Amino acid sequence: MTTATNTTPKDVGALARDPAWFPHALDANRRLLALARIDRSGLSNEPFLDQRMEKSVTGSVTAPFDALASAAPSNPQPSFIFHTAFCCSTLMAKALDSSGAVLGLKEPNVLMDAANVLRMANGAGVENARKTVSATVNLLARPHQAGERILIKPTNTANNIAPLIVASGAPVIFLYGDLRGFLLSVLKKGEACKAFTRKQYTIFALDKEGVASIPERQALGFTDLQIAALVWRHQMELFTRILSSGGANVRSLYFRDLLKNPQAVLKAAAAHLKLDLTDAMLAGNVAAVFSKNSKFEDQEYTPEERSRDESSLEDAYRAELDLIEGWARQLKLAVDVPNRLPKPLMA
Repeated sequence: MTTATNTTPKDVGALARDPAWFPHALDANRRLLALARIDRSGLSNEPFLDQRMEKSVTGSVTAPFDALASAAPSNPQPSFIFHTAFCCSTLMAKALDSSGAVLGLKEPNVLMDAANVLRMANGAGVENARKTVSATVNLLARPHQAGERILIKPTNTANNIAPLIVASGAPVIFLYGDLRGFLLSVLKKGEACKAFTRKQYTIFALDKEGVASIPERQALGFTDLQIAALVWRHQMELFTRILSSGGANVRSLYFRDLLKNPQAVLKAAAAHLKLDLTDAMLAGNVAAVFSKNSKFEDQEYTPEERSRDESSLEDAYRAELDLIEGWARQLKLAVDVPNRLPKPLMA
């Protein structure tokens, strides 16, 4: 990233008020926040707001996190999409983004950092960790113009903040896929994705629930697909627990419903998430987004192509998929997971 002049204490207020100084990375030990200079267009276009957004960044600066949090205005509560990964969450966030009305922030790295602060907290430190998450969300929620709503789609590794976000009253959708679709995505993406799911397993094992109950020695003997199944199950149990006890601000959405009828689902999602998007805006977004690869805009990728890819992988790996699904059906980490999660958006 291009480096800007380091901030001085008198600059902190200006940094805290300017949404173009985007909170990028939190050093929790030193309580320092790295901010990246990136305009609204860059934030909207980047599929991942982490180190991969470098081409859209024009400057960077570091400032004390707590000073920034104190100086930041109290911003309108953002909306959230939590997800299980490999379930079209980036596609959905892009389809709900509309200049001047809604800015969709996709997988901001700083929220992962804040989630890890909460994940590692114990005892009296838990309350301070919660305040760190809330302050981070408030910095992300700064609108670029009056009336603009902020929609945040965290990385699924930050799902541990979901109970805190739901308790704040923010409108939330829990987007999820089925186990077989999750496994097919892992197989399609190859060895790098298998390594990614193993890394996620080790992170989720720190959550003091779900896969944390599995002895480390036992986990070392699991295959790649067993690990992937446990990662999916860990998230689904969390979502089930939240949705079963949640209020009117939470809804679930099965990703294939989104692909089957995007216009109707997005309209319902916008209403629940309190996003002021007209039918014409949504229709334009569906036409522009649903024929493209959500991660690589220059690549065509329709729902029909996705279905063909899945069918091809099914033919190649049916025996392995059936075996893992059968194994996974016997699992119960903490709670039972229904075939479809409670409180569906599309009743």
